Amino acid sequence: MLSYKYDKYEKQKSEQSLQKALAFEIAKNYCRDNGLSIDKLTQQKFALIYSSAVFAQPSDVIPNGLLNDLDTQPKPTLIIKNDGNTLVIEQTEYTLQYLSV
Repeated sequence: MLSYKYDKYEKQKSEQSLQKALAFEIAKNYCRDNGLSIDKLTQQKFALIYSSAVFAQPSDVIPNGLLNDLDTQPKPTLIIKNDGNTLVIEQTEYTLQYLSV
């Protein structure tokens, strides 16, 4: 049973790594074409949320329970959405703040 859980975990980890690498290549090209920093993009957190891939700036706020919960959340900088057969990249209000060259 333990082996099955470990194998499932390793499979998920491998899939997530591939998804992140694919999203990064797409975002890297977008950054290059739009004058954004690829180096700063490499420092971003990555998350898959339903049909979107999100790059987000990590927070430097030290968590203090629920007192500053919202302040500790990463700020989304680039969102890659699947629009049918087309990938669409959207900037957010934080894109230029955290990814400017």
